[in-house]
Amino acid sequence: MAANPPLLQSTFGQNSLVPTPYPREAICLSRQGILLNIDGVRTSDGRWSAKGTLYLTNMRIVFIADGQEQGSGLVAFELPLAYIYSDKFNQPIFGANNLSGNCWPAVQGGGPAGSVPPHKFTLYFREGGVGTFLNLYYSFLEQIRGPQQAPQSHASAAASAPPIPGSGASQEEMLSRAFVDPNDPSQIYLTTPVKDSERLPTAPVYAANFSQTQHESYQDMGLRP
Repeated sequence: MAANPPLLQSTFGQNSLVPTPYPREAICLSRQGILLNIDGVRTSDGRWSAKGTLYLTNMRIVFIADGQEQGSGLVAFELPLAYIYSDKFNQPIFGANNLSGNCWPAVQGGGPAGSVPPHKFTLYFREGGVGTFLNLYYSFLEQIRGPQQAPQSHASAAASAPPIPGSGASQEEMLSRAFVDPNDPSQIYLTTPVKDSERLPTAPVYAANFSQTQHESYQDMGLRP
């Protein structure tokens, strides 16, 4: 989970690459015209900057570049919501609105108690507003972190994927009633644009170091009753 997550060609009325979803994962929103800057990646200078499309699911943000940068080998990058922390939405006087923060890499030695440092990222929204995206983004963070931690907090280490916020009809109802910013060109998906048979066979695995640090507080990301 991080660089170049599995992608597939959508067969639901659009001819574009989409993230291959995990079991119980819902692709809820896509947004074009995004610029991603991220560090801690395996490029010549340890950074990656690319233009492309953002996908928001109930488990992660997935960025898919418009084209592969020569020499980088990167076409996409994912940010698990459970591992994002110190995230902040910025509205500069000059420049594009953006979401910045840190994200623990979900790799061997990653996670809050691991030895691998977090990625620093910034997502620039260069085309239109962000009200629709922010509404869903913070809703999913509240499901994952808890209502007291949703706006800003260290994310949790966990052995299982974050729970889907609702299921079946309740998920569709939440999306259909989500605040829609008329200035936000994001596309909302009431149903995930991927066949169930194309989903990944297993749920994502997070770093197995939950509660091993004494100076940080992380919420268990296991399924809630």
